[in-house]
Amino acid sequence: MFGMGKTCVFSHVKVRITKNGAPLKNIEVIRRWEWNKLKEDRTTTDDNGYFSFPAVFEESISRMLPVELVIAQGLYVVDGGEEKKIWSNSKREPEENAEFGNRPIEMTCELTNELQINRDFGSRMRTLCTWEN
Repeated sequence: MFGMGKTCVFSHVKVRITKNGAPLKNIEVIRRWEWNKLKEDRTTTDDNGYFSFPAVFEESISRMLPVELVIAQGLYVVDGGEEKKIWSNSKREPEENAEFGNRPIEMTCELTNELQINRDFGSRMRTLCTWEN
């Protein structure tokens, strides 16, 4: 029975953060997800503005029940002491990379862009990012 309720709550993420086209180095990035309870982890960008997070997997008995899977996801940067949302999504499938139709989460996020709604991948995603591939 071990692993039967295993769910990828947030796939691997690799993102480049820019502001006015220049990479933002050494800024804090927060990844949050909520499935049963709110959790988060943090990192900082490198000298070229890149950061990454590994995939996160969780187990829950609720995966054995006939209920709809909805995992709230968000990525935020702390710029000038202010937290700014760069990406939010509702993950509805348990597999890794399900957020972008089985494509990896590889994006460039320009902080001067406005948040846009994107529905290309099933759920309603809000982002100021563009996809790398």
